[in-house]
Amino acid sequence: MTTTLVIDNSSPQAKQFVKFARTQPFRRKAKPQNEWDKAIAEGAVTVDEFIDELKHQLREHYANA
Repeated sequence: MTTTLVIDNSSPQAKQFVKFARTQPFRRKAKPQNEWDKAIAEGAVTVDEFIDELKHQLREHYANA
């Protein structure tokens, strides 16, 4: 997800903020190295989380059957 921030830099404080923000390391994020990392970064669950949830739901299903 990309967030765009628009700043009216007509004031001295805004110009100072823009100058400061350009020096910060968060400006460029490292790109995920592979599709797996990309999926996790976008909110996908890990295999372990998926299996844990699956086991939990199966236990609930058969306990209530």
